[in-house]
Amino acid sequence: MSDRNNIEVYIVRYLHGEITEDELRMLDLWLQESPENKKELVRLKTLHDLTRKRPAMEREDIERSWRKMMRKITGKTLPATLPDEPERKKIRPNVLLRYAAAAVVALLISFGVGDYFGRRSRPVEKIRPVVYNEVRVPKGGKPSEVNLSDGSVVRLNAATTLRYPSDFDGDTREVYLDGEAYFEVAKKEAQPFIVRLKQQNITVRGTAFNVEAYHGESYAIVTLQEGSISLESMNSSGLKINDVSLTPGQKAHFDQITGKMSVTRVDASLANTWLEGAYKFKDEPLLLICKRLENYYDVNIHMDGERLKNIRYTGTFSLRQDIRDVLRIINHEHQFRFRLDGSEIYIKSE
Repeated sequence: MSDRNNIEVYIVRYLHGEITEDELRMLDLWLQESPENKKELVRLKTLHDLTRKRPAMEREDIERSWRKMMRKITGKTLPATLPDEPERKKIRPNVLLRYAAAAVVALLISFGVGDYFGRRSRPVEKIRPVVYNEVRVPKGGKPSEVNLSDGSVVRLNAATTLRYPSDFDGDTREVYLDGEAYFEVAKKEAQPFIVRLKQQNITVRGTAFNVEAYHGESYAIVTLQEGSISLESMNSSGLKINDVSLTPGQKAHFDQITGKMSVTRVDASLANTWLEGAYKFKDEPLLLICKRLENYYDVNIHMDGERLKNIRYTGTFSLRQDIRDVLRIINHEHQFRFRLDGSEIYIKSE
C-alpha cells in the first residue's frame, strides 16, 4: 500500500458502512502488508479491552490516543487538540478528513474495535499471527529454489525477494514477490494460490508461469507456460483497472505508469531460460535487455539517447559469460560502443 493517506479514507468509509469491495480489499492488504500493521490493529483491540471497564474515555485520553495512532498511520505529528468549530472552517477539506480519521481511531478505542470489525470482516480475536519467511537473491546472485508447504516450488532469479508464510491455513495461499520468479503451483481447487506484486495480483489453482515484476521498474511481465491464470491490475491508489485471463503461450505486459495492459502470444519457453543458465531474447528493446543484464551481473548500465534504448535485438548467451562478451554478442552489427568503469557501464551510439 503506497499511499498512507488512503488508509485514513478507507477506515472512515469502513466504519460508515460505505466502503467498496475494492477499498475493503485494499484495507485488508494493508493489514497483510507487514506485521507492524497487524500489531496496530491488535493494539487497538488491547486498548478497547482496557477501556471497556470505564463508561467512557476522557477527552484528554481520547486525544492522546488518536494522536499516537495517527502518527503511526500517517507518519506525521498532529495538533495537540482537535480544532474548535470556528477554526475547523478555516481548514482545507483534506485536512478535515484527516481529523475525521483521527476521531474514528479514537472512537474505535472508546466503543470497541473488535465489535465493529467483527460485523464486517474477520473478528480481531480470530486473527492469528502469520509467520512469514523471506528469501532474497541479491543482484548478480545465482537462482534459488524455494519449496512451499503446499508442495509448490518457486525458483527465484537474481535481485528477487519472496515473502511467504510457513503454512497456508486460510482460504487462499498468498505470497509476495519483488523481482523475477518461476512458479510451479500445486493444484488445490478449493484454495487458490495468489501472487501479490506491486500493482498486480495473479490468481492460480495449479499451473506453471514466469513473473518479472521488479519494484523499481515501470513494467511487469507475466508469461504462462501451463494451466491458466487470472491477472488483476491496480492503479497507484490500489483500485482495480484491468482483469484478464491467460492461456498457455500468452504473455501479459503491464505498464505501471500508464496502467495499460497488452496480451500477446509468445514462445513461453523463452521467458524461463534463465533456469538453465541462459538468456534468450527475441525482438526485445535494448533497454529491457540491459535491465536484465544489470540484475544478472550486478552492474549499472547507462545508455545515451532514446533511439539507442529502442533498438531491438534477438540473441542467446550463457549467464556464465563475461559481461563484455555478452555486450559484444548483442552489438554484432556495431550499432553502439561501450565502456566499463568498475560496475558502471556506459553505452553510446556509434
